[in-house]
Amino acid sequence: MFHDPDFMPFVPRRRPSLRVAARNFIENWPAEAYRDSHATVRAVWPILPEMRLVTDPVLAEEVLVARAEKFGRDRLQVEALADEVNRDSLFFAEGAHWRWQRRSATPAFRHENLLALVPTFAKGADILADEWRARGKGIVDVSPAMTQATFWIILQAVMGDGAASLDRDKYLAALTPALSTTAWRFLYAQMGLPQAFPFPGKRKAEAGVRWLHRETSRLVAERRAAGGDAKDILGLLLSARDPETGRVMSDSELVSNLYIFMVAGHETAATALAWTLWLLAKDQRTQERLRAEIGTVLGSRDIAPEDIERLAFTRQVIQESMRLFPPGVAVGRGAREDVTIGPLDIRKGDFLLVASWCLHRHEKLWEEPNAFDPDRFAPEKSKGRHRCAYLPFGAGPRICIGMSFAMIEMQVILAALLRQFRFRTVPGPRLTLATNITLRAKDGLPLEIEAL
Repeated sequence: MFHDPDFMPFVPRRRPSLRVAARNFIENWPAEAYRDSHATVRAVWPILPEMRLVTDPVLAEEVLVARAEKFGRDRLQVEALADEVNRDSLFFAEGAHWRWQRRSATPAFRHENLLALVPTFAKGADILADEWRARGKGIVDVSPAMTQATFWIILQAVMGDGAASLDRDKYLAALTPALSTTAWRFLYAQMGLPQAFPFPGKRKAEAGVRWLHRETSRLVAERRAAGGDAKDILGLLLSARDPETGRVMSDSELVSNLYIFMVAGHETAATALAWTLWLLAKDQRTQERLRAEIGTVLGSRDIAPEDIERLAFTRQVIQESMRLFPPGVAVGRGAREDVTIGPLDIRKGDFLLVASWCLHRHEKLWEEPNAFDPDRFAPEKSKGRHRCAYLPFGAGPRICIGMSFAMIEMQVILAALLRQFRFRTVPGPRLTLATNITLRAKDGLPLEIEAL
């Protein structure tokens, strides 16, 4: 196990702070959330209700799996994240509307389709590696670097040859303010304030969303007009039919889901990879062990689909990185009816959070929970662990549809970069977290990169 004070970069607050909520709301989650089955977060605004956290895997399984039909998307999540682009997507759909979209989209994420993307994942990593090698030894903030790499990859995977018609830099420039204001939108939803109220960056974010809507609509219209049977994700969605009803997606649904796949399909992986490289830069011994596995499995040849299963320690490193720094820190749910979950009596309309951040660092679930130890995910140690003790992608019927896509992509990128570069930390202030749509470092993650 490797220890570092940055691995738990704050002390849980005794009293919630409105100022902290706008920056990193998980600091407001109390210390008992890391040792008990549930916890209550006192309201940051006097007239608002308290928030309940689920921090026990048995209770989490009740909410997300066993009794999932009794819970829907929580009000805060919908108010904070739904906009004119994504409101018709699989992410926000409920009931029968969600079920038919999920059935229609699932074939695009079959394992054989994802393995066919391994060369695309590798090419995205190699493009970034060529840029780094041309710069020579120096300091790079790996957070935006991983965003650039994973966004290039998701465009190729989602749109294939159609990606050439998209201005990638402009799309990311419009997307960045839309994502960076998420914490404010969550705070306004929690306080009961209309989203029309101003907050820092609001106008720029709204302008970005309008441009993203127009651009994503254009991409769908162009592909529909072109026809054909392309096997990229957009092509598969255009040809998808609900196996039970024969229904196909409308243009509005296609635009919403294309946008969600492009956002979630790169943001989660980029965040997780940046944290992984930072952790490996801290723990040089694990970095060398990982590089040895990559060398043993791949030698000097290109990575192939059949190598994915053999890169077992690579997968464990990513899993441990997402335990310590999960891109999504919680799964929100709202009760559709009165229900009792363990000791919790929940009323219809109440919302609660299955707190992945706390589950992943729970004192009763993990030995030395704030240490970095990829061997936690070795088969012999994972055996018997409750399936809801570890929730980087959620659980149950609404588990992230892109989970396997992200895991394979991250293994390929990590293997491609570790075989070519050594990563070291650089001196600087102590880590500060920022919670927006994913968990990032407020000041980035600068690392020293040396070509091998």
